[in-house]
Amino acid sequence: MAYSSGEADVGKFGIGKLLHLMGLVLKSWWILLRNRPCCLYYPPASPNIIPVLRDIVYLFAVRPFSRGIILHYHAGGLPTFVHSLTPFLRILARCAYGRAKASIEISKSRIDPDVAFAAVHEFHVANGLDVPDISKDGESATACNAFHILYIAGLRETKGVMDIVHTAKALKERGIAVIFDVAGPWQEEDTQRRFEVAVAEADVADRIVMHGRVTGEEKWALYRDASLFFFPSYYESENFPLVLIEAMAFGLPVVATRWRGIPEMVIDGNTGILCDVKSPVQFADAIDQIMSDKVLHEAMSADARVRYASNYTQEAFLVDMRRVFDAVITEQAKGK
Repeated sequence: MAYSSGEADVGKFGIGKLLHLMGLVLKSWWILLRNRPCCLYYPPASPNIIPVLRDIVYLFAVRPFSRGIILHYHAGGLPTFVHSLTPFLRILARCAYGRAKASIEISKSRIDPDVAFAAVHEFHVANGLDVPDISKDGESATACNAFHILYIAGLRETKGVMDIVHTAKALKERGIAVIFDVAGPWQEEDTQRRFEVAVAEADVADRIVMHGRVTGEEKWALYRDASLFFFPSYYESENFPLVLIEAMAFGLPVVATRWRGIPEMVIDGNTGILCDVKSPVQFADAIDQIMSDKVLHEAMSADARVRYASNYTQEAFLVDMRRVFDAVITEQAKGK
């Protein structure tokens, strides 16, 4: 399923992707024919024309060889995008995605007949993952005078990267010492240029540290050193961000937007504070509130850890996924 070699390549056409698609169809035919009858488990595309066309080609080619399909919707916004297509493509997309044996939504707020494309059964399975030891080793970066705020994402405008600059400026004007640790690869060259100009104009270069792409222990160290997680996203495909699960696991209060599945994850006033999209004043107010109230920060931190342990571990995810597969297998055994 790895069609793109990097973030900047996502959603774009390429001959290599076409050849990859053809190879994937052939491999799928071989596996399905050798193991008949069986179901196909498939994650539908993000709401962009090239990935959706890819899905249409693949599913039309492969579905006839399967007993049925299970669609696991990781990205948000697909039904709305399909509705915006031309009538011909809309019909093709609805035929490709329609009447699955089961649809899996990672956000309860996204479950409805339109999202599921009229699947026979609809399930909710929240994302889940395990994180390494969250204990802090040695002197934390938060031991210094500045309050460290962590942001991790693919850097694009709708992920709220420009709001980092505006929020940093608003906090600086209030005389509040913060450091924004920004991690992730740039996905839009134009946004990167505008970001760099905005940082210079706002005179907040000393408040924003760019870490680039981080993985493994380097990423976990940023979580350990942070005191708060900032996620001002209004990304078109946003649904149930894994970084928020990671932040809760490390006990970080979250300041984020009321967007897609985020309010389902971040309990406003309990594990963090939710704000309107593109609202740097609200973001600054929320950060200031959490920073200035140690009792509130500690309570949100504890609640975040409890929420993670209760809902978003890898074990919880695997239990729910087995429930979905068992339900489909049981129905097949009954010959339905």
